[in-house]
Amino acid sequence: METPDRPLVSAIVITRDRPAKLEDAVASVRAQTYPNIELVVVDGSSEPVESLARRRAGDRPVTYRRDDGRGPGAARNVGIRAADGEYVAFLDDDDRWLPEKIERQVSAFEPGVVAVYTGQFAVRDGERVGGRSPSLSGDVTEALLRGAPCVPTSAFMVRRAAIDDAGAFDEALPIWEDREWYVRLSEHGQFRSVPEELVRRGLGEYDQLTDDFEAARDVAYPRFLDAHRASAAEYGAGCERMLVASLSRKLGATALENGRYGEARRWLARSVRHDPGQRQTWVYLLVALGGAPAWRGVRGLRRAYESLAGRWTTAAVSWRGRGDADRSGEEGNG
Repeated sequence: METPDRPLVSAIVITRDRPAKLEDAVASVRAQTYPNIELVVVDGSSEPVESLARRRAGDRPVTYRRDDGRGPGAARNVGIRAADGEYVAFLDDDDRWLPEKIERQVSAFEPGVVAVYTGQFAVRDGERVGGRSPSLSGDVTEALLRGAPCVPTSAFMVRRAAIDDAGAFDEALPIWEDREWYVRLSEHGQFRSVPEELVRRGLGEYDQLTDDFEAARDVAYPRFLDAHRASAAEYGAGCERMLVASLSRKLGATALENGRYGEARRWLARSVRHDPGQRQTWVYLLVALGGAPAWRGVRGLRRAYESLAGRWTTAAVSWRGRGDADRSGEEGNG
């Protein structure tokens, strides 16, 4: 039953032809400690998975909708239109929520706060490969325009009223639709971060390309700038330059991922011209100058580093847990 301190949360799960992953994603919604959640499944699978989703959801109410295949923004908008909750959260079928995730987010909302997001960690091939604890809170519009890192939608929760004010996802954007939406939402209230890593993300191989460079170059880049360049300029010329630089860097990185090294050099050089102080851009540019051999080497080093960092983090968590247990025992014996 919905009460003032237990408002309804709509959990929108996006899935496409991965029934086993969907089962685990829905199970992570079912396992939430927060009691008042409706499940909205947006299904783009060739074989509908409605019965599977309802079976796996247990006693959670389920709304099922078909995805018309027009992209991730459009799929999430299908879920938003079907949602009845005061709060809306998203979950991709290869990600998982830890049980306290929704509880912690709902408790973080206060008057004036339109969105709450949590930390995350990644898993590749069953192995943890690092994590991120967010800290950016408050009025974040300028920071987002300057290129501040964004969380994935699986770590994000938003007031439904803020969606009504800011609008839903821009369905014309083939990528970066989440960042563009966050900018618009941030103009209607404050964001708040929950630093705990409460979302487990699933990652594929590095050579599994998820971004189409030409769509990013020809559609996303100009459309994003058209939508927000004037707003960035209101914060000053420096903010406007950093917006152009950050989008150019993202486009250059997408070109690298797609083996378009000449295009990568072009867009990364543009990023440097607008904001020469970003070391990451210089690193990307040096890799682009090295071509395919340099990029393969960087990918290998990055994966080795993430794997090692993940093992260190796992060991540290295990050690802290053992230490807490030891101290608990000592206190009990005292």
